[in-house]
Amino acid sequence: GKVVRPVTFTPNQPDHQRAFGFQLPSTRAIPSLMPDRFGPSLIGSLWACAGIVAGSLGPWTSSSTLDHSGIDECGVITLVLALCAVTALITLMVRDVTPEIKNHCTGPLVGIAVLIVAVGNAASIVRRSTEFAGHTAGPSIGWGLWVVIVSAVILCITSSTVAHTIRFQAAMITRS
Repeated sequence: GKVVRPVTFTPNQPDHQRAFGFQLPSTRAIPSLMPDRFGPSLIGSLWACAGIVAGSLGPWTSSSTLDHSGIDECGVITLVLALCAVTALITLMVRDVTPEIKNHCTGPLVGIAVLIVAVGNAASIVRRSTEFAGHTAGPSIGWGLWVVIVSAVILCITSSTVAHTIRFQAAMITRS
């Protein structure tokens, strides 16, 4: 009944093909994108997240008597958002990036959300201070909040560059 055909092997054949005598189907239907093209922006995004974490732990409100850390204000929100962005960005760095994975949008979205929270807190702090005889009395914005604001802007720019590069590479793959 059954015809058995001999299996032929080529010198560069993977081990699983030699062992089983057949080629396993590819697990990747869509080719991965090359992360080396967006590596510098990805590294910049990770540094921006580190700045958000450091600034979230630093003082957001500074006054002559007492400094309040970001954790006392809305720093917990910015801290959690930065850690979410770090997770998504590291995933982009260590795994194959394919067009169907949408975690490349996390960085810009987190940057915008952190910026909204930080600028809102800065406006609230400025409203708490009063001007008296040419001198400002009351709390001022601490260095931690400034670091969060600047880092959020950097995260928006660098992670948007990463997302744009991924979308551009995906479009080039689908055209070919």
